[in-house]
Amino acid sequence: MDVEVVRYIAKALAILSMIATPIAEASIARSAFEAIGRNPKLEETLFSKVIIAIALVESTAIYALVAFFTL
Repeated sequence: MDVEVVRYIAKALAILSMIATPIAEASIARSAFEAIGRNPKLEETLFSKVIIAIALVESTAIYALVAFFTL
């Protein structure tokens, strides 16, 4: 294979991981809202954990963006 073809495949994989990020963030938020809806007392403890989880998922998109532009 040519080097350009491999580069395009790698960029496509980076884009796919960036597309999956909002889906994962929405899933985390949906689950958190459902848990808070069932038990409102969990709001204080659950909020910080959800923010950390969403930040970790978002970091995946940032790494993919950096990889996309370095390729």
